[in-house]
Order: sequence, then structure tokens, then C-alpha cells
Amino acid sequence: MVSLSARPRAACVRLSDIAFTLLAILAIGALVPACGGDRGSSNSHSSSAPTRPAASAKAPDDAPRDCTVTLEGDSILYGAYNNNQRFDEPPAAMLKRMRPAYTVLDNSVAGSTAAQRAPAFSSTPLTTHFVVLQHGINDGQFGQPYEPALRRMVAHVQAQGRTPLVTGLSRQTHPAPGRDAADTIARRVAGETGALFADWGAVSFKPAEMADVLHPAPAYSERLVGRIVALLDQAAPECRY
Repeated sequence: MVSLSARPRAACVRLSDIAFTLLAILAIGALVPACGGDRGSSNSHSSSAPTRPAASAKAPDDAPRDCTVTLEGDSILYGAYNNNQRFDEPPAAMLKRMRPAYTVLDNSVAGSTAAQRAPAFSSTPLTTHFVVLQHGINDGQFGQPYEPALRRMVAHVQAQGRTPLVTGLSRQTHPAPGRDAADTIARRVAGETGALFADWGAVSFKPAEMADVLHPAPAYSERLVGRIVALLDQAAPECRY
């Protein structure tokens, strides 16, 4: 048995202590990346979790609205009677009163026909959401080709990305020549093209509500405008108020 002196023995003890300490440090060092890795993994998991969409800054009532309409028609939409006198409140103004949100562009002209209007209209840029097409009475009376002209006008409105609204024909105590045929054409063209159709022929009236033999007086005219407004409300409910 070899015995060691006290000094070498102490040195051995100190070396073993140092070795133990180094092993402990190395063991702790090996654990730190793992712990850090867990933290990194936790952070990564948190960052990849789905986030709740931010609430919209706009309320539904703030949605953009296109409340605009053009009127294309003859003396009935113009509000004329008795040799081109005009109502104090013509149909364009009635529509504006009923639906103040609308901007109304009134291109109606007394005596106009679809056949006369179609060529210029079909090359005119359109700027409103809706375009009302009200003709037929004069086309029928003058024997002008109403259907091809109306179809051309509807096609132009749709090609411009706008919405056409075709009216039927108002009634008289003694129907004007060609009135019924033109009314049938208006209904058919609207149905075949997908245009909105305001059935003016279904609007009731009394003989006393005629301004003359052809033109509605204000009370009857307002009910006709009401048919247009009802369709606008269906197509653009956001413009009702």
C-alpha cells in the first residue's frame, strides 16, 4: 500500500473538487440552451397564433352610396301639358323630394321620341347609377320604330356599366294611337334585357287627374314617379334616406 503525504492528498482533493465543479458547470451550460429553446419555441408559438381582425372603422351606414339617376324621356317625364306648360314641381323635382339622397339629372324633352334620341344618346358617356328610359307615346303616334331604338338605348346603358329602368306607358281617358303596342314593347324589352321595369300602365288614375287629353296632372304624375322610386328602393335600399 502506498501512502500519500498530507500535501499531495490535499492537492488531489482540491483537483477532484475542481473537476466536480467543472462538470457541474458543463451540465448547467448544457441545460441552458434547452431552456432557452423552450422559451424560443413558446415565443414562436405565440407569434404564430391567429390574431383577431381589427374592428372595421366604418359602420354599415358609412358604406359608399351611388344615389344618382338620369331621366331620359318625353313630355310626360318632363312634366309638360297644354302646349308645353310645365308643372311647378316636375317629375324630376318630385323624385328628389321623395328621395332627397338622389342627385337627379333631367334630360327629358317635350316631344321627344326614342327613335330621335337613340343615336345621340348611344354615343354619350353616362355618369349616373340609374338611367330611366321613358318613351313610346310619341313613337307610337308618329309611327317611329320604337323597339329597335329602345333596345339600342338599353344596350348603351348596360355597356356603360349602368342600370337601365324602362317605364311602361301612362294611360289616357282615350288611348293615344300606338299606346298599347308601345307599352307591350317596353315590357318585353325590359324582360329580355334584364332592365328594371316600372309598370306605368298599372297605375290607377281618374279622368279628372289628366292635365289634358294626353298628359297626367300632378297627382297622377306623382304616382307614376312613385313607381320609379319603388324600383330604385329595391335596387339601392341604401339610397332611401
